[in-house]
Amino acid sequence: MYNQLQLREIFHIEFLRYLAADMPMGLWALKGGVNLRLFFKGIRYSEDMDIDVAELPVESVKKRVMRILTSPSFKENLKTYGISEIKPPDMAAAKQTGTTQRFKVHIVTAAGEDYFTKVEFSRRGFQGGPVAEPIPAASLRPYLMAPLVVPHYPAGIAAAQKITAVLFRSVLQARDIFDLYLLSAQVRPGTLKLPLPDKAGLVKARENVLEPDFEMFRDVVAAYLAPEDRKVYAVPEMWDEIKLKAAAFVEELGDANG
Repeated sequence: MYNQLQLREIFHIEFLRYLAADMPMGLWALKGGVNLRLFFKGIRYSEDMDIDVAELPVESVKKRVMRILTSPSFKENLKTYGISEIKPPDMAAAKQTGTTQRFKVHIVTAAGEDYFTKVEFSRRGFQGGPVAEPIPAASLRPYLMAPLVVPHYPAGIAAAQKITAVLFRSVLQARDIFDLYLLSAQVRPGTLKLPLPDKAGLVKARENVLEPDFEMFRDVVAAYLAPEDRKVYAVPEMWDEIKLKAAAFVEELGDANG
């Protein structure tokens, strides 16, 4: 049996599989927590999935998504993992604008448990250059899934996106800081030009990284870690270390980026 974190991830991966078969690779890119989880050994599960999309009209994306969610084969594949039903979004209430398209889906298990997730498409332009790569086998192996190629942002661009989020989100999120900490081990500063904020913005981003208290991390992020990882990371001393490492990483990227 899979827990609710894994069930959402299973849904996300299978959705990406169908999307890759339906939507041209050059027109979309996976980003955010699911990108980090699948491609960069992220240990934080994601409740929702974020995708950048370009050129395709709102109605075209809507039709493609609803075609996937109502596909008999898509639903049948998910039954293999104990997902008995997918409840598509209420499109009369779903946000569908030229900037953001949001699809809230309910995942119902064979035991009657009901979990929700969102798939959100954004039209704010691609940041840097997405790349189309196979999802690493280690991410698919726990679910015995077949190989899959997905367009996504590389680690350096993902780090720049997280720094921008830390700087500009209306509400600061501890998950962005945790993700920067994890990315710090996978990005070599100075290896590529990144779309970073200006110097003043980087100073402010670094200050923001150091701001959230342990309770924010514990209440919002720790619940999305596997139990064994929660034991390691969900302690105040470790959160302090995470913030310091993430802040140093922001500074290193800024210095290397010139």
